[in-house]
Amino acid sequence: MNHPDNDVAGSSAPIDYARALAGSHAELSSPDAAVSTPVLAYINSQENVLNAFASTISAQGPATETGGWARKVEVGTLGTEIVYGYNWSEKTASSAVAILQGTLALVKQDASLQDKLWTLQEGQPGPIQPSVPPVAPFAWTAERFEPQFGLTVQSVSADPATGAFQFVLSNAAPAFYSVYAEFADADGHLIAPDGWVSRLPGGSSGFETATMKFLCFVPPTVAIAGIPMTTKQVKFEGSAPPGTETIRLTIGTMGAQGWNSTVNALPLIVTGLLGYAVPWIMKGQTTTPDQTWYNSLISNKKLLDEVIGAAGFLTEAPSTEEALQLLQQQIGTLLFGGSLPLLLTELKKQFGDAALINGAQGLNWSLSGLISTLPGAMSGIVQTLSVPASLLQSYSMRLVMDALVEVRPDPAHGAYPLKAASYRVTWEADGESKYAEGTMNGLWTNTPVHVSFPAVLSREYAVVQAFVYDELGVLLAQGAVTSQASRQTVVVLKEAKAVIDSSTVYKPVMALSYDDINGYGWKHASSFGMATHTALDCSNTGTRLCQLTGISYNAAVRTLVYGWRASGPAALPCSGGSGGQQLYRLQAVSVSASVQQSLKPASCGLYTVATIACGNGAANNLFYDNRTAPYGLRAIEIGDTTPFRFPSGTSLGTLGLSYVDDLAIHSAGFAAAVGAAENNLQIVRLGTEAVNDADAPVPVSVGGRGTREGLLSMPVAVAAAPGGQFIVLEAGNRRLQAFDVFGNPYPYFGTSALLPLKPDNNTYYLDLDIDNSGRMYLLYYQGDGSRPSQYGLDIYDADGALLSSTAGVNTDKLCVDPWGNIYTLGYELMQGPDGDSVASVCVWAPFAT
Repeated sequence: MNHPDNDVAGSSAPIDYARALAGSHAELSSPDAAVSTPVLAYINSQENVLNAFASTISAQGPATETGGWARKVEVGTLGTEIVYGYNWSEKTASSAVAILQGTLALVKQDASLQDKLWTLQEGQPGPIQPSVPPVAPFAWTAERFEPQFGLTVQSVSADPATGAFQFVLSNAAPAFYSVYAEFADADGHLIAPDGWVSRLPGGSSGFETATMKFLCFVPPTVAIAGIPMTTKQVKFEGSAPPGTETIRLTIGTMGAQGWNSTVNALPLIVTGLLGYAVPWIMKGQTTTPDQTWYNSLISNKKLLDEVIGAAGFLTEAPSTEEALQLLQQQIGTLLFGGSLPLLLTELKKQFGDAALINGAQGLNWSLSGLISTLPGAMSGIVQTLSVPASLLQSYSMRLVMDALVEVRPDPAHGAYPLKAASYRVTWEADGESKYAEGTMNGLWTNTPVHVSFPAVLSREYAVVQAFVYDELGVLLAQGAVTSQASRQTVVVLKEAKAVIDSSTVYKPVMALSYDDINGYGWKHASSFGMATHTALDCSNTGTRLCQLTGISYNAAVRTLVYGWRASGPAALPCSGGSGGQQLYRLQAVSVSASVQQSLKPASCGLYTVATIACGNGAANNLFYDNRTAPYGLRAIEIGDTTPFRFPSGTSLGTLGLSYVDDLAIHSAGFAAAVGAAENNLQIVRLGTEAVNDADAPVPVSVGGRGTREGLLSMPVAVAAAPGGQFIVLEAGNRRLQAFDVFGNPYPYFGTSALLPLKPDNNTYYLDLDIDNSGRMYLLYYQGDGSRPSQYGLDIYDADGALLSSTAGVNTDKLCVDPWGNIYTLGYELMQGPDGDSVASVCVWAPFAT
């Protein structure tokens, strides 16, 4: 469509001006006939509205210097010719709204005009993605950011160490965007980038501040005025000042609201002149528009600098509307009044003087149309003005990082599960997951396990989970953390309680060892020794293991304490004297990869029986002392590496038993002991502080040989149940009997205090312990106990039902930890320091058959 004739008194009819004005709107105008032809058809299809607009133009009269439908104004000269522009009257602008909005609505329903006069702003599916490997030479690159109002940050790269950054952007909106940067430290304070070299032309300092710096323009990368763009993305790089944690991008464009003169003035003048005025002049030509020439023009840095240099007057505008009005009034004068000589020269070379003079009359009409439709901009009908005039995007210099996950063992255990064979750590964020796997070596696994997840987003909330499995893939422990991603995330495992059922058998997994180089340590063990109780020898000659007195586990300090009686060359009495005698010994070891963490070696021995029962802390463990009567229960510390100290004279309570086969502590402040020879159970309420033995609490005695409730036959073991009762194992009666803390029989097993075990006379019971779930673990042998195959472990649930049986557990004493592992004293004699006689310890774990 040709422009109206330059002579207002000429032949152009009001209907021609109506069509021209309606087709000049920034989102309707195009020099491409394939685009402008359907737009004209949409204009003509609104016959009534178009005719009403033409009537308004006609009623006002021709455009003159003093008035009419437009006011004819002198904007400059070209050679010897005066150049005029036509400024719409207020009535023309007001009456144009209906035809403009109607045409815009029709055009934006036409799919053939998509990405020519309008675009569909589609969101980006999926989350931001780190790019592996990153763009060189940066430390990280992220991509797939969500578009905002047509502008897409295709990728961001940065190196926190050097401050170098790179952004790649594209712009699907029909207007230019300006991009500014601010740099903030870890506390959010803005940093003035000292030494910053401005990217603006000289004399344009009013478009930056001390902390906000211009980075680049982003032209439309789809089309503008129906002209396809050859530039599909813009890449810019820079260097952030030291201390920068966040780069804040402020992006400016043509939007109706949120005007910021620092960032909006430049995209407004560049869009108005290069995006609207130049295509309007191109539209007046009869030839096909030269798309290559136009793309070259808008990317010409010298021309851009010249346009930027002319934008100063726009910084005074307080709003988008007033800025558009200022530019609409000045745009012709800028081009033909001498402010833009380089641009005018390029246009003259391309079109000639006559075309420029002809095009000048409607040079500001695109802006006039925008102003007319501005009140309805927020409805979305005017895409250019429906976006914020300025928007903010922030990017951390550490947006992408290498995350380290630290997997720590259950603090209640202090080590990884005994059967730990593998781990799996998962990282889930924004619906996507990563994982890492590795092998473990049970208790000997280096603590903590570290797993690295390269190139993850630091701003995400991540769910990090860790799983530990045995060699069969059975889950042993797990932990999870949900938090904002950080460089190091700590996941603490919670070890699963053992599942004990009819398919469960116990197998050796490790045993205590000693060598002169490494000292004490745990070693893998897939089998236990062949010795049985027939190997016990209480003679004083040579190196002999005589008796196993007990074993106890303190979960709070993850320490095992056990006692035995033996003779040997290094066994010296604690009271002084020569060695080589049968002495009672005590030793404490750490149940961790390093036995030394709480090793209290058996440095000396006692002539009288030595037994320790573990409580639930470092200091509330009891040493039974029968060196002198009354027989005191004395507090003794474990969990450290100082030698055992065997106090005397003061105690928390006393016992009347001269020999104790087993000792147990109740968390409510009671202790119980059994003596098989005396068929007796004694229970004492412990004092809160140690006092002289003569003043210490005394026990309640229960028993006497017999089979009815309350009587006992060879009570060899006692253990505290989770419900607060004491359970006694009677080897003579082959049963369990429950008592409350005052010594009364307690109906623990349904309605009875008694639980009969194997009824045959061929079974001899050795020891008992109870876990936190109330399961009862019983050691025994059958027959004469001379063969390992005659030994067994039975496990009963809290109600007295038999859960599991394991044959071949040829050990004498046991204790159980909170995860169902059992620690046993066996009949093998091992050599300790200097050939010392030390009882053998084995650890067994449950396996499903």
